[in-house]
Amino acid sequence: MHYGYNFEEVKQRVFSALFQNYAGLSGIELASKTRINRMTLTKYLNLMLTQGLIRKKKLEQLMYGIWIRTLHTLNFH
Repeated sequence: MHYGYNFEEVKQRVFSALFQNYAGLSGIELASKTRINRMTLTKYLNLMLTQGLIRKKKLEQLMYGIWIRTLHTLNFH
């Protein structure tokens, strides 16, 4: 099944989820909260990362990370 997400729709969902979770969310948590497939969401997260809209924080030695909105996007609702 193809949903045909566009970048603005995904960005809105991601920012909404991150706005409610200031400490950040893992990719799996974001996928659950946005209801977007994790692999699809990863593509959009990487695009937002390169645009400086979000940042990724690694945790300890694990490969898991937390996605966090950058400061200049905190006023987005």
